Amino acid sequence: MKRTLEMKIRFTRGELDALTKKARKSGFSREGFSRRILNGAVVKEAPPAEVPMLIREVRRVGYNIDQLLMIARTKNWLVVKELEKALESNRAVEKLIVDTYTTPSD
Repeated sequence: MKRTLEMKIRFTRGELDALTKKARKSGFSREGFSRRILNGAVVKEAPPAEVPMLIREVRRVGYNIDQLLMIARTKNWLVVKELEKALESNRAVEKLIVDTYTTPSD
């Protein structure tokens, strides 16, 4: 959708500085930040650069646990319950990281 309408808003220096600071922390422009807020979105700070790498690593560990779990089930190892708990914990950690550092798409 092309934005063709314009609106002028006046701010005090403090208000504009606060808007600029919040927009920078979120990773959006002031305009993009303002549109998201006006549309009712909860705008979070942009994640630190390491977060996507952390999510990939947690997913990799989960995949490895899942592979071990499949082997353990086929060979009737006694560690199946422990591996299931480890996989469940890993998925909970992944969900926590993703929920904390990502915003649903607009």
